[in-house]
Amino acid sequence: MKTLLLSVVCTLIGLNLCNAKTRLKDCEAYLKNDTLVIRNSQVEQKWLWNKGNIELLSFKNENTSSALSWKKENLFALGGSGFTKNVAFEIDRNRGDIFLPDHLAVYIENQHGNVFSKRILRIFPDVATISCDYYLKYEHLKTGFEEEQHKADGTEKHQKKHKKLQKSHAFAVGFDSKHWQIKTVNFKDATDIHDNLVYETTSIPYRSSEKRQGNLLIGEDLVGQSCFFLLKEAPNTASQIAYPGFDFEVSQGGVRVPFSGFPLQGRGDEWIKGYTITMGLAENQAGCLLALRQYLKASINYDPKQYEMVMMNTWGDRGQDGKISEAFILRELEEAEALGISHFQIDDGWQQGLSANSVHRSGRLWDAWTPENWMPNKERFPNGLTKVIKSAKKKGIRLGLWFHPSNENDYATWETDAEILINLNKETGIDYFKIDGVEIPTKEAAINLERFFEKVKKETNGDVFFNLDLTAGTRGGYFSYRPYGNLFLENRYTDWGNYYPFRTLRNVWTLALYFPPELLQVEFLNKWRNAGKYPADDLFAPGNYDFNYLFAIAMVGQPLAWFEATGLPAEAGSVAETISKYREVQADFHSGSILPIGDEPSGRSWTGFQSITEDGGYFLIFRENSSRSAAEIQTYLPAEQQVSLHKIMGDGSGEELILKVTSDQRLRFQLPAENTFVLYRYTKVD
Repeated sequence: MKTLLLSVVCTLIGLNLCNAKTRLKDCEAYLKNDTLVIRNSQVEQKWLWNKGNIELLSFKNENTSSALSWKKENLFALGGSGFTKNVAFEIDRNRGDIFLPDHLAVYIENQHGNVFSKRILRIFPDVATISCDYYLKYEHLKTGFEEEQHKADGTEKHQKKHKKLQKSHAFAVGFDSKHWQIKTVNFKDATDIHDNLVYETTSIPYRSSEKRQGNLLIGEDLVGQSCFFLLKEAPNTASQIAYPGFDFEVSQGGVRVPFSGFPLQGRGDEWIKGYTITMGLAENQAGCLLALRQYLKASINYDPKQYEMVMMNTWGDRGQDGKISEAFILRELEEAEALGISHFQIDDGWQQGLSANSVHRSGRLWDAWTPENWMPNKERFPNGLTKVIKSAKKKGIRLGLWFHPSNENDYATWETDAEILINLNKETGIDYFKIDGVEIPTKEAAINLERFFEKVKKETNGDVFFNLDLTAGTRGGYFSYRPYGNLFLENRYTDWGNYYPFRTLRNVWTLALYFPPELLQVEFLNKWRNAGKYPADDLFAPGNYDFNYLFAIAMVGQPLAWFEATGLPAEAGSVAETISKYREVQADFHSGSILPIGDEPSGRSWTGFQSITEDGGYFLIFRENSSRSAAEIQTYLPAEQQVSLHKIMGDGSGEELILKVTSDQRLRFQLPAENTFVLYRYTKVD
């Protein structure tokens, strides 16, 4: 990352240079005596320097009474390779680039026998978190765990277990109290086979350690008023490289994060990056969730001009590439304009090389492609993409294309693939690319795929935006590739009878507690297709919902019109007014911290979302197939707060309402019928 201001560089000979405070906006860091301090207007961490083998001493929230002291525990320990010496120490004012916004970074490089470690502690302005990137340089790595088989003991069972060799961890904090409640959250992608995407486990640790799976750990002090979280910015458990079988080891003594993301064999003098660990602090779980949300948005360059979209992709009608042609796309663009669509993406089939998903038997390509394969198909687009681009531009619609990087030999041709997209962008002005078919089985594949993304972003000055498919394969999950674009969440099809609107709502609702839903593409389908694929008495079949309601489910994310517009009946045109109203407030709605409220969607619940800004926000409320005409829903507003509600769209009563929050933080909402919704903008009333 380019550093525009002079770095403060400290060596073993001159650590006194870092006594001076290095500042960037509200962030500052310095080393004084034997204490390393990193802070901003929200939080402060103090570390025992310990000759460079740092140990966390305290973590304080500057705006609440939350403060935690920690037992001494080396942040990093490698069994069999003790700490040798500190090699380098540096504090940088890092000005933003196309990947990260402005932030302050503390670099610590140490030697542990024959292994070298580099930690980068990052703090972003006005966010209550501090992140730790870590890198290793080695020939052979012994991470402290190995698999062994149980010996025969007469019980006739055979299983694997992890044997702890010596104390070893990539990140650790030591508890200074026995009384903690620990929640871990495990996420699922590969949504073609998973439809329950969030799993929570809660317990109170005891003396013996427990091994937990999940990207997120939330620890609540049962004595004081403090709550912290650890976010492991890695693929989901099934997709991590060199995964030891768990993500966190928890006991009364503290939390350790085992090594993962590192192959046994190193790359000589080349640094290998592990998975970033981000730590946040608040006074309760609600505060932790808000801090997590703020970090996930503030640590990327969320530009509404790039991120906000109502995209159409015709693949959802299961025509595959059978209809893809210049004439078909031009007709689709006409209908898309009438609906108010902002982005149109041509999925698999625009290219000369036909994939294995083609309706044509000649389609066989999947793992290996050539540049010639990625020319516009000569038969389907005899004029190239010229007419399509001209039509889209005239209509104010931004175009996107489908792309499958060659994953053969661990993305060995990543540079060639990057050049394909760079040239497409330069020649056509197309900025949006759906990335599909990804498989990341090895560290080499992970490194090369990241090189592919970074080269494209750098050489297009950040103009290219990726829609990253999460539906199948061994992929990056929810947290690995956030700087590159948004996430294509799921494929659901009426053809297969597996599209149920309440289940889509449920998936987004459960994810939204921990992940910004505005970073997800959320589909809505043509409800009139394939009615016969659903039982006549199926209460939750898509045909039982208003089309505007289906669109409203997607509004909390980036709506994805997963159908052919030319296949819609005339009555579907009524959604255009809803889309128009939504696009007027979309960026503002997504600018808040969006969290789920109400009951978990079940098809019969009162449920919804609250978008929280400093002085107001939005409520998106759904009455599913519930007999209750009103419901009191718990919110994130203060007790007894008066709020003014202005209806943006939907079925709620009254254009303007004044409501008062109850003592247990609830508001009463009314909707006139089953399967209706309303979107309100609210402001706090003094």
